[in-house]
Amino acid sequence: SLPTPCLTTSVRFCISRDTLHIYIRMDFSTEPGPKMGCVTRGRSPATSLSYHESGSHLFVASEKDSVLRIVDCLNGGSPSDRPPMIKLQRQGIRNVRATHHGHCVLFSPGMNDGVPKKNNMFYLSVHDNKIVREFEGHSAIINSISMSPADDTFLSSGVDGTVRLWDCGKSGNSLGELRLPENVDGAPLAAFDSTGLVFGVSAAMAGGEGYHIHLYDARNYTVGPFAEMKVTRQDIESKLRHGGSTPERAYALSKAEWTSMEFNKSGKQILVGANGGIALSIDGYEGTVLHSFLTEAGPSGASSSHPMAACFTADDKSVICGNDDGTVSCYQADSGLLARKLRGHVDRVGAVAANPNYAQLASACTNTAVWIC
Repeated sequence: SLPTPCLTTSVRFCISRDTLHIYIRMDFSTEPGPKMGCVTRGRSPATSLSYHESGSHLFVASEKDSVLRIVDCLNGGSPSDRPPMIKLQRQGIRNVRATHHGHCVLFSPGMNDGVPKKNNMFYLSVHDNKIVREFEGHSAIINSISMSPADDTFLSSGVDGTVRLWDCGKSGNSLGELRLPENVDGAPLAAFDSTGLVFGVSAAMAGGEGYHIHLYDARNYTVGPFAEMKVTRQDIESKLRHGGSTPERAYALSKAEWTSMEFNKSGKQILVGANGGIALSIDGYEGTVLHSFLTEAGPSGASSSHPMAACFTADDKSVICGNDDGTVSCYQADSGLLARKLRGHVDRVGAVAANPNYAQLASACTNTAVWIC
């Protein structure tokens, strides 16, 4: 059984450390539902969240003020063994990814007047706020970083049209590089699956007619993909219209640029977030669109121009989506039906994450909330 969380009057909590490798079951359909355990206040919107694999702490990146925050997910609030906040004014920070080392993270720089401060990535020791390594190779902004669950390699993708494989322990050139063919448009996205043995790369078809998703053997990627899927614009549009979108809106959203991609734990589904406040769950074997998820509009009621923040829960049962109105929607992954909404944020929820080891979620607007499920 799961350790029982203890909420106190100071809105802090603790979780038993006795068992780390536990079966997580997160049921959003039963009462009383998730409770907000702690809130870490910020000064600008969070742009990225990443849990450490132990589930013990959470890293929060805020691009506007170039700050990395660290949340203690077992006790709530600031950690006792590392600084709660690190300013990265020189490099800036946009995306952050936890590594296997509890005191080190990977991050990509932020923007300065629409231009990235650097096109490199950094391996940062949060214990003493030192850049351990710098990874150079991309010639344009880096839009995704994915850490391998199996070893110290990681993937990056950039607007320069390349996907690169790196090793956290080796500075300098990348271990390998994949360049997009001429028949695709836009920037690729890349992500490892939960085993680290497979990674996926997505890229837009020419003419806005959908997306390619190619799957590679991480140990033998140079021979090319072992599976190729096409997610057509027509399939996306059909799913949106079936969900109640008007023909005009369904057509516009079917051409939206993808901004994030992740596998569920079993590898049977792929979740992508896109501009315009939309996320799609896709069959991991066939490439068919299973479900579409749309953001709840903010106070103005206007359609969103922001990318949808979305993730799977660790038990593969649910999809979590951040909304423009400050709520968090919890959907059933198999049916696509809404199970629950979480309320408490004061502004658009631009980042969400699921704890890999505990029945816990994180969501962020300017402030970062940790929910006990």
